Amino acid sequence: MNILHLDLKPVGNQYAEFRFFWDNPNVYQSRQLPLAEIADLIKNAETGYYTRLPEEYSKTGQALYNWLDGSDRIFQQALDQYEDSDIVLAIATTESLAHLPWEVLHNGDEFLVERIPAIIPVRWRNNNSTQLTWDEQKKDRALNVLFMATSPFGIKPVLDFEAEEGRILEATKRIPLSLAVEESGCLEELGVFVKQKEKGHFDVFHLTGHATEKDGKACFITETELGEAEYSSAEDIAKKLQTRLPKIIFLSGCRTGYSNTSTVPTMAETLLKKGATAVLSWGDKVRDSDAIKAAETLYKSLSAGDTFTEAVAQTYQELIKIKARDWHLLRLYVAKKLPGALVTTGD
Repeated sequence: MNILHLDLKPVGNQYAEFRFFWDNPNVYQSRQLPLAEIADLIKNAETGYYTRLPEEYSKTGQALYNWLDGSDRIFQQALDQYEDSDIVLAIATTESLAHLPWEVLHNGDEFLVERIPAIIPVRWRNNNSTQLTWDEQKKDRALNVLFMATSPFGIKPVLDFEAEEGRILEATKRIPLSLAVEESGCLEELGVFVKQKEKGHFDVFHLTGHATEKDGKACFITETELGEAEYSSAEDIAKKLQTRLPKIIFLSGCRTGYSNTSTVPTMAETLLKKGATAVLSWGDKVRDSDAIKAAETLYKSLSAGDTFTEAVAQTYQELIKIKARDWHLLRLYVAKKLPGALVTTGD
């Protein structure tokens, strides 16, 4: 799978520098894009996209695509180089550009994530690293997933996390998957649980529940040892997992991949800063049914030995197929490495 690196940075108030390359960061193309062409998208993101009555997603996606492409079709020409293979779009952005819905990029015929082979946008925290590389260290065993659901007293609505767990197991019943469940919903207990396993034992940590903002910081609503609500930041989660951070973390809670400012990072981005490799999240409020379907599809693909981006691509495509309202809110954040296949066949 090929990686097209896109680096977008505002230059003053009028332009953004668009730099992109494939395998060699020293061999790149660069151009300046007028910010005025997408000023409305930036200004109206809250009312035109992050809203219950959004503008048609294909229209938003095509506006973003055309802005990158320009009159000379430079973006499309780059994608055409590998039209017969999957492509990862590693998108590094800052400031107002980071808030745009890159997952709905649309070429006029289809969303890029619908293409077969797929084109998968990932939000790349490059942190001055030159390029994104693959982490290919798959293991000859079943996929090990650590699952923790949180349902504190008094927090509504109550999510059907038992259905989520059941659907994951049902989807993988013919493909070996080891689903370890931390039943307390408490980070303190989670820390004790993971220390009982050797480093690298868990491939994925799946945290499901409600997320919100508390005192100006994004938080996941976990449980105390007594089952009461505890507002846990990304730093709190990283602290409990520490050196046992799995390669993939799925924060299956509303707005874990959302920030409406250019200065406050999302929960997903903060976890990357604390050492996580790849974090799946949701960019806004998400239906419980859509989140469950996403988990079911993702783990079925991963446990069968597909690469992480192949699994994410299948998840997008399955959500689109069933007309899931919130398919485009699934956001993948990565840092220096992108996990490949985690297991061989799961046999």
